[in-house]
Amino acid sequence: MASSGQCNCQCYYLGLSGVTSLFESDPIIARYADLAITKYAIRSEVAAAKETRATEADLEMVDLSSAKTINSRSIGPELIGNSFYEALSFDKILESAGLSGESLGIAKATIIARLIHPGSDRKTYSYINSNSSLPEICGIDLSKFHKDKVYAIADKLYDAKAVIEPALYRASSDLFRTNTRLFLFDLTNTYFEGSTKGNSLAKHGHSKEKRFDCTLVSLALLVDHRGLPIYSEIHEGNTSEPRTLISVLDALESLSDGSLFGDVVPTIVMDRGIATKANLELLIKRNLNYVVIERANKKSLYRSHFMEMEGFTEIYDAQGSPVLVKKLQVEPQKPQGQVKTQVQGQVQTLEEDTGTDDNNSYTTSGNTSNSIIKSDSSTDTDDYIRNGATGKNTGNNISDSTDTDTNATSISSSISSSISISSSSTNNNTTTVVLCRSLGRSKKESAISSQANERFLVDITSLSTSITKGSISKTTVVSERIGRIKAKYPSIASKYEISLEYHQDHGKIIKKRRFDKVINLTITEKPTKAKDDNLQGAYVIDTSHSELDAGEIWNIYTTLTKVEDAFRSLKSDLGLRPVYHQLASRTAAHLFISVLAYHLLSAIELTLRQNNDKRRWSTIKEQLNSHRRATIVLTSDKGVVYHIRTSGVSEPVHKEIYRLLGVSDPLKRIKTIATHL
Repeated sequence: MASSGQCNCQCYYLGLSGVTSLFESDPIIARYADLAITKYAIRSEVAAAKETRATEADLEMVDLSSAKTINSRSIGPELIGNSFYEALSFDKILESAGLSGESLGIAKATIIARLIHPGSDRKTYSYINSNSSLPEICGIDLSKFHKDKVYAIADKLYDAKAVIEPALYRASSDLFRTNTRLFLFDLTNTYFEGSTKGNSLAKHGHSKEKRFDCTLVSLALLVDHRGLPIYSEIHEGNTSEPRTLISVLDALESLSDGSLFGDVVPTIVMDRGIATKANLELLIKRNLNYVVIERANKKSLYRSHFMEMEGFTEIYDAQGSPVLVKKLQVEPQKPQGQVKTQVQGQVQTLEEDTGTDDNNSYTTSGNTSNSIIKSDSSTDTDDYIRNGATGKNTGNNISDSTDTDTNATSISSSISSSISISSSSTNNNTTTVVLCRSLGRSKKESAISSQANERFLVDITSLSTSITKGSISKTTVVSERIGRIKAKYPSIASKYEISLEYHQDHGKIIKKRRFDKVINLTITEKPTKAKDDNLQGAYVIDTSHSELDAGEIWNIYTTLTKVEDAFRSLKSDLGLRPVYHQLASRTAAHLFISVLAYHLLSAIELTLRQNNDKRRWSTIKEQLNSHRRATIVLTSDKGVVYHIRTSGVSEPVHKEIYRLLGVSDPLKRIKTIATHL
């Protein structure tokens, strides 16, 4: 058995080499290891300082009481942004788009500032001018820099969008190589502050953020399975989601013409918000593979399978909740009310349930174009499907994991070979469906349904009370109120019978007028179909990938979380909301700057994940806030005032982040003579 000294030594050397300690679970050993590492680092820095002093010393007698610092600016997040800006060849791309000279420096500062300090263009200017070391990094002369230049550069960048976006994706593809071609497309919206009367993009629509009092603008974004952005579009706030797909497919074809994908047929993953019959036909016509949940709810077609639950395989989602999946071959052409399926060579005919599916109702007011798509306009229960897969199907068991980012990488590697060599199978005389039933989704559907049921009863009871008190009595008014409540809770209202009780003189002519008075409302719950319980938590995935097994197809569909993460980052980390601009052109330019900043953010976070670090950019940025660049003011014994501009010494947490991301400080120490006293 090793002694405690040996354990401490082993832990110490593991820490120095950057490897996670074997004794991390022992807080005492870990504490001593940290102390040893810190002591070693200090000794190393002292030794290095002595060597530098011996060879590069610049000695002069100074008045220590005169020492002070001025012009302290943020340097940590700027170093990260600058490093990835260079890695993605932004300058070269912008030069090819027609930018040069001063414009290149201002563009660089504007994009990186949006990454670090999100907000309006005015806030971007203020941060660059007063709080950041970006002017030094980007070579900006602050005496000639004003806020109008930020607006102007944003306009220039948006005007060059058609050149910039494909070039950036090619650069990121070179930096992060993959053979998997999964594409996720979605459309979200954000709201304006102000009247926006002259803004042609500002329209009232279904707000994703529940800001129904504001006009909206929509952003469509295409990303790959790792979350790297490919293509974006800016639309009016009331844009219909399905209509946006064709322009996205055109953009993909343009990239394909450049041999970016080689011989690989891209797979488009879509959700209810975009997966109309017409859009599926469009994908088939263009010979593209797809994985979708169709807008029309199809689970009732496969009721017998969900009731018998034979032949299903158990896999697990990212929360460790079981999901049962079963793959079927389906004849696309079917008689009305029937669908033929083939399981292990046997063709079955299923009767279609023409009744109402009480568990789901969907709206189509939104904006989404999906090429791997997820639509925010689908119900909240859809979100639970796409919470990440945890392993490859190996029969009845799949290894458990809760890391959706890591899992997305494992999903890609497990299916990349089959997708890479497959051609589009959309022209076959059968299509593939995967029946899915999720325990987590079932619980969520039940909770949503229960909450909606409670709210429905509260509203109906309130109406009944008003009728009893006589506040409302006319039949037309009562009927309108009932209609509004039913429209608000369509899936719940179908479960109840509502009847009205009228006054005994109702309908009689009294004083030359027909007497009209409702005196009571009663509500009765209809008998529940027991068979509906078998459809809770159930959904159906359609795909052209007949060569993949059920677990692999389900895994592909769950990658839709990547586009959701992209929108979350754009809104929370990159200042997409709200929009203050009153001109459509400036609105579009503002949104595009956020998209360009997301190119940096996604590359940063993917690099972290590749190094087994799960931190988000927001966390990294916060941890680097304490790394500053400042000017030290010193006065010599001869009355010479020196200004020494230098970056602060990196703390251990800073060094670790820089090591993981391969970042160094390009700024040198600058000594100037300010004045003579």
